[in-house]
Amino acid sequence: MRWPRVLFGAALALATACSRAGDPVAITPSRGDTKIVNAEELASAVHMNLYDYLVAERPRWLRGSQTSLGARQVMVFLDETRLGGIQTLKNVSTNTVRLARYFEASAAQQRFNGKDLGPVIQVITK
Repeated sequence: MRWPRVLFGAALALATACSRAGDPVAITPSRGDTKIVNAEELASAVHMNLYDYLVAERPRWLRGSQTSLGARQVMVFLDETRLGGIQTLKNVSTNTVRLARYFEASAAQQRFNGKDLGPVIQVITK
């Protein structure tokens, strides 16, 4: 009678995965995901603002990109609004962040409809 337990476990895992797939804020990244920082990670951080956290934990996020058109600086979006450059992250308290995501330039251009965008850090607040 092992099959009912196996089937129940598989159905439960599938239902959990499907219910979370459409909710971008519900994403719980594994420690290996370098493009997402969630509130749980930030809760254990000693840093008061998101800029200091990223300098220590994700320094690659703060570097721009070099393209054939020249250097492109990292832009910061707060929820869906363009906030400014990376220095604006010094004004973002880590305890107000639900999720922070890093987008490479090509993904940022698609996501934020900006053909001139370089990399983007999107901060989703609580």
